[in-house]
Amino acid sequence: MEYKNKNQGIVKNLCKQCGGEAIYSAKKQKLVCGHCGHEEDLNLSNDKIIEKSFHEDITYEGHEEGMGKEHKNFHCKSCGSITMVDVTQVVINCPFCGSSHVNEEAYSKRIIKPEGIIPFTIDKSTAYQTFKEWIGSGWFRPNDLKKVTTLEKIHGVYVPFWTYDAMTESTWWAEAGYYYYETEYYTDENGNTQTRQVQKVRWIPVSGYYEQFFDDVTVIGSKGISQSRVEDIYPFDYKKLINYDPRLLVGWESELYGIDVQKGFEVAEKIMDNYIYKACVQQIPGDTYRFLEINTHKYNITYKHILLPIWIAAYRYNGKVYQVIVNGQTGKISGEKPLSWIKILLFVLFIALVVGLILYLSKK
Repeated sequence: MEYKNKNQGIVKNLCKQCGGEAIYSAKKQKLVCGHCGHEEDLNLSNDKIIEKSFHEDITYEGHEEGMGKEHKNFHCKSCGSITMVDVTQVVINCPFCGSSHVNEEAYSKRIIKPEGIIPFTIDKSTAYQTFKEWIGSGWFRPNDLKKVTTLEKIHGVYVPFWTYDAMTESTWWAEAGYYYYETEYYTDENGNTQTRQVQKVRWIPVSGYYEQFFDDVTVIGSKGISQSRVEDIYPFDYKKLINYDPRLLVGWESELYGIDVQKGFEVAEKIMDNYIYKACVQQIPGDTYRFLEINTHKYNITYKHILLPIWIAAYRYNGKVYQVIVNGQTGKISGEKPLSWIKILLFVLFIALVVGLILYLSKK
C-alpha cells in the first residue's frame, strides 16, 4: 500500500482490505476504514524521536521561508477534481467529495518536521461530555451558564509543540536576614512609660550553588492558544509518544507552528529561570532575604518538535465567545467562564457581615 503521492507529497489513508479511506479512531485507537470497517493497529515505535542539538542543528533562515503563503494544484485521487490549495495547509479536505488528505509538503525542508506524535485517545463525544460537566461547575458563575450546552464548534487538532532539555549550573549571591528583637520604650496615651518588642533584621552576605537538569520543558508552538492556558491541561504522557505518522492526521485537523524553535526556547528559558529562582530562594538561610542575584549557565541544550492532541472549542454566552480546550489524551479541561458579579458582591457582603458580627461579639 502506498501512502505518498511522489508528485505532490499528498498522503491518503487507503484501507488494506477494500481500498477505501481509513481514518484514525480515538475511541478504538486504530485506523478504521469508513467503508468496510477494517481496523489496522498503529505502529507504536518511537525510535525516530531523537533529541536534536539546539545550537548545532538549527538554521533559522531556512525555516522562515517555509511559513510563506504558496499555492499549487491539488489533484484529488478520490473524485478526480483539481483545486488550488495552500502549500502550508497540513490537512486538505476536498471540497467536492469531502475526502481528507495530508499534505506532506507542508513539512518541507524549509521548516522543522515533527518527530513524534501522541494520538488522540479522547473522542469527540467524550470531549463534549467533559465540557457539559465543566460548564456547570463553579460557585461564582451565572446560574443560567449551566444551560449552555451548545459549542460553536469543536475541533480535534494536532497542535505543534517544542520540548527542551538542558543542564543548568547556577551560582547565587544574596543577603540573608535573621530576625531579632529589641525592647523599645514608649509613652502611652495616659502618659505612662511602656515597653514593647520591636523586630529587627541582621543582614549577612551568603552565596551558594544550584544544579538542575530540565527534561522536556514543553512550549506550545501555536499562536492560537496561550502558554498559560495550555499549561492548565498538562501533563501529557510522553511515554505514549510515537514516531510521527502522517496517516494519523487524515480526518483530523493539524497546525504548522507559528512560534519557531528559537522563540519557543525563549519561553522555555523563562520557565527554567523561574524554577531556578525559587530553588535558590529555598537555599538561602535565615528568615528573609534581599538583593538576590543568580548567574546561570545552560548547556547540552536539545529540542524536539512534536504534535500533541487537543480538542479546541468555543461557546457563546451573552454575545461573547469563550475558548475551551481539552487534553486529547487525558481529558483534562481548561477554559474561560464568565463571572457573576452579583454572586461575588453577595459573598463579599456576607464575609463582611460575619467579620462584623465576630467583632461585635468579642467586645461584649
